[in-house]
Amino acid sequence: MITKNIHSDFKICSSCGRKIEFRKKWEKNWPEIKFCSDECRRNKNKFDFRDAILVLLHERGSNKTICPSEVLPPEMKQDKVMMEHVRRSARLLAGDDKIEITQGGKVVDPTDFKGPIRLKLKINKTKESL
Repeated sequence: MITKNIHSDFKICSSCGRKIEFRKKWEKNWPEIKFCSDECRRNKNKFDFRDAILVLLHERGSNKTICPSEVLPPEMKQDKVMMEHVRRSARLLAGDDKIEITQGGKVVDPTDFKGPIRLKLKINKTKESL
């Protein structure tokens, strides 16, 4: 007998913005799953840099980018944990279509990138402006 997996989709973690892949052990409570890990559940509101990212991007201007490290004060720029919190905030903003995450000038999938990134405001093009 062939069974069809109706839960083959994924969700986005409410804390870090990464993909949450369906797991068999979550079958009964899949609709309630919001976080990809215990760490995300614990740190869900601990460090939120979304406003700081948007302020910097608006100050910089359209079509300009920022490095995520620019969001942090100088003494925290080398702190890998704090940098990950900035990247989490960036993933969530990208998921909300407010910014784009780029590597080498090309937009990348916010749920699954690795390595150095730049952030820029998303430009919404309307049919009239095309």
